[in-house]
Amino acid sequence: MRYKLSIGLILASILVLMFVAVGAQQGQGGGSGDRDQQMDRDYDRDMDQDRDYDRDMDQDRDYDRDMDQDRDYDRDMDQDRDYDRDMDQDRDRDRDYTTTESMDRDQDRDRLRAHDQDKDQDRDRVQDRDRLHVTDPASLRDEDIYGSALMSKEELKQYRNQLMNMETEQAREHFQIQHESKMQERAQLRGQDLVPPGQGPIYGGELMTVQERNQYREQLRYIDSDEEREEFQARHQEQMNLRAKALELDIEEAE
Repeated sequence: MRYKLSIGLILASILVLMFVAVGAQQGQGGGSGDRDQQMDRDYDRDMDQDRDYDRDMDQDRDYDRDMDQDRDYDRDMDQDRDYDRDMDQDRDRDRDYTTTESMDRDQDRDRLRAHDQDKDQDRDRVQDRDRLHVTDPASLRDEDIYGSALMSKEELKQYRNQLMNMETEQAREHFQIQHESKMQERAQLRGQDLVPPGQGPIYGGELMTVQERNQYREQLRYIDSDEEREEFQARHQEQMNLRAKALELDIEEAE
């Protein structure tokens, strides 16, 4: 009987110890769960902070990009305004220059028309003084031949030979008129200056086109008297001065 009682006490003690152990384990398990939850909350908080930081960085980059685009746009607008202003100034200068030049051309045409209305417009009116009628065409210098700068050595030689074969003065005159027309066409096609014998530089020639220079030289050849020639050159000089002023060049540069 005493033996059974001892065994019962031992079993009861074991049960008590088991309950105590289970309770301790449950208590420990509950503490671990709280730590895990706290760690989860800390992790979520860190993730939220990282997301906020990334969002702020994205916003900063977007802002910087927008600012760069605005600066580029403003710079392009400034360049466009500068370009438009320059174009307007160029158009104004061209308009003033064109208006002045047109008025000058009209006045020149009127003067030349009044001067030439009693004369024949045929090419036979070219004066003998720059035709250089010589008894020996073989001795004619290259620079004395109309359009020599546009001719080859062979053409210059052929010109002299043909001139020598002309038996009459009338035939030579006709031959030279044809030659001059040919040289004028050649100069126009090539876009080159055609300087008649005896003529020097043109006042303001650098401000003129090739066509204008050649037209000036031909007009000068038609003038008979020294007085008319001086008047023609004075009008031309005045035009070149106006052109130089319109182009904002010093008069020295126009000479």
